[in-house]
Amino acid sequence: MSKLHGESVTKKRICNVCGSEQLSLLANKNGHSVFQCKSCGLAFTHPQPESIVEQYDSSYFDLYRCRRAFRLKRADARLRAIELIREPGRILDIGCSLGYFVEAANARGWQGAGIEISPYASEEARQLGLDVRMGVLEDADYPDASFDCVTMWDVIEHVSDPTKHMIEVSRILADDALIVIGTPNLGHVRFKMKRGKWRHLKPAEHIFYFQKSSISALLKKTGFDVVYPPVFGGRSFAGSLGASVRCAISRFVQFNDVLTVYGVKR
Repeated sequence: MSKLHGESVTKKRICNVCGSEQLSLLANKNGHSVFQCKSCGLAFTHPQPESIVEQYDSSYFDLYRCRRAFRLKRADARLRAIELIREPGRILDIGCSLGYFVEAANARGWQGAGIEISPYASEEARQLGLDVRMGVLEDADYPDASFDCVTMWDVIEHVSDPTKHMIEVSRILADDALIVIGTPNLGHVRFKMKRGKWRHLKPAEHIFYFQKSSISALLKKTGFDVVYPPVFGGRSFAGSLGASVRCAISRFVQFNDVLTVYGVKR
């Protein structure tokens, strides 16, 4: 048995969500190993890449700039789904990139703010007049209960300690506030078909890989109850019917291999 598969080595790897040491090797790619928890299904790169920030240079955001119109339209659709649950208030977009989601939130009557690890992207967002800070959430020193909603689009898979991160998210959220997370779905059929060729399997960049069971366990662990945008009885506003229909379809037919989960702070 190789050292990679040896029990003495595996025992040193602990699931960030449930604490289990029962892991299996899921994939090897580009010199990195990805292990999966046998209990909750969380998968993660181990050892973690030493520096992820350096990957986010100015060229990393070229595609974002080229697809600005698309991203603003998608952000508006995401906000409509959120507004079925919560009326516009104070919202923070973690990992806000060039700030397009913050821009869309402001346009819909939210008090939008963002935080972004890349100095290039955060500066570009500020040049648009947006309230965007540079850095990571744990160093931002937002006061308790600063926000009514926090969003994280394609972020949680990058953070080095999801549990610690979500505890901080809970602290800056008001009681009964909303967290919305979008992340690649390891439980999707596309991963089962593609495996090592799955488009989201980027172990040098994506540290953690979630599916419904593991992301739900993380939310429960850090003080959130999983909720869904209501199909009936949600808030009414211009476009709310279309938003309800889209949310209803997405609950039963998952074309996209990205998982969106909503949680309310207990």
